[in-house]
This record gives sequence, C-alpha cells and structure tokens, in this order.
Amino acid sequence: MNDLQPVSILLLGDDEVGKSTFLSRLALLRGKDGLRGGTVSPPPLLRDEDQPFVVELRTRSAAFRLEFSDTGSPRHWRCQPPPDVVVLCYDISRRATLISLQTHWLREVRTTFQHCDRMPILVLGLKRDLRQANDPADTLYPHEAYNLAQQLRADMYLECSASSGELLAQVVDDICRRAVQTTTPEGGQSQGACSVM
Repeated sequence: MNDLQPVSILLLGDDEVGKSTFLSRLALLRGKDGLRGGTVSPPPLLRDEDQPFVVELRTRSAAFRLEFSDTGSPRHWRCQPPPDVVVLCYDISRRATLISLQTHWLREVRTTFQHCDRMPILVLGLKRDLRQANDPADTLYPHEAYNLAQQLRADMYLECSASSGELLAQVVDDICRRAVQTTTPEGGQSQGACSVM
C-alpha cells in the first residue's frame, strides 16, 4: 500500500446535484466487472465515513491511490489539505446549479486554495438522464455548459449520469487520467482551451 502515490480529488457543488450518487458509483470500480459490467444496479448507500472513496490505479511506471471526496464529508472541505484536482459539479436539469459554479464555487476555490492557479479544475454535469425530463427551459445543453466552462477557464468539461450509467466510465477515466497528470512535471492543467469529453 505504501507504494501507491496519493492524489486527492474534491467534488464541489450545490446540494442535490448528484455528487453523492457519483461517488457511490465509484464502489463499482472495485467490483469484478468494474464500470463496464453492462448492467447498472442501484448504487451502494453513500456514508460520510466511507470517504474518501479510493480508486487504485496502476500504470506501467507507477501506482496511484486516487482519493475522491465531496462537500458532504465529515470534515469541512475548507479544513482539509488542498486537493490535487477540483471537480465543480452541477445538475444538468437545474440551470441555477451551473450559474452557482460561476457565482459561488469558483470564487470559493480561488480564495480557499492558494495554489489554485496550478490546480486543474474540471466542470462535471451530472444527472444527464434528466435532460428535458423536467422543465425544458431549465435544462442545460452541452454547448451552454461548455461555454461557461471556458469562461471559468476550466481544464475540462464532462457530463454523465451516475444513475443510468451513461458516460460514467468515460468520465471516471478522464478524471483519473487528469488526476494522474498532476504528478508529472507538466501538471494536470490543460494547455490553453478547455477540453471536452
């Protein structure tokens, strides 16, 4: 276990945007079939004492312990050591949660973490399965969220549904890949424009 290099990933966003369900799905990574198992069963119950959710990742040259936490963890997130990666989360079916990333959460990250100019910040749209299920006027489309992610100077824009499993494996892969890049001399920030998954 000591050979694993820790990389911390903090999910931030308004209440009820889907962070807990997303983190609960990480438990499937430890399962026999992983996220690509084919069927999507209900996620295990998320408990604060289970955080951080750990995903072990081994490459040819190194081994990593990716530690995922969210704002619902037992210790307040501002009191924890600065993370290596921040993932700003919003609910695709609720426009106000995306606006909150711009008006509240990005400012919180910048004032709380002094090294945020070197920290990768990703924007993650959750509850993709609810797109247009609620009020169509309140639903966000990828181009709108991607444009805001660019305005926020985010390093990457992603979206998925933890509930249905749609794009979940790809999003976890992309977050893990970006997290591992933070351990290299080049760092995990994108070069220039925000990339989209």
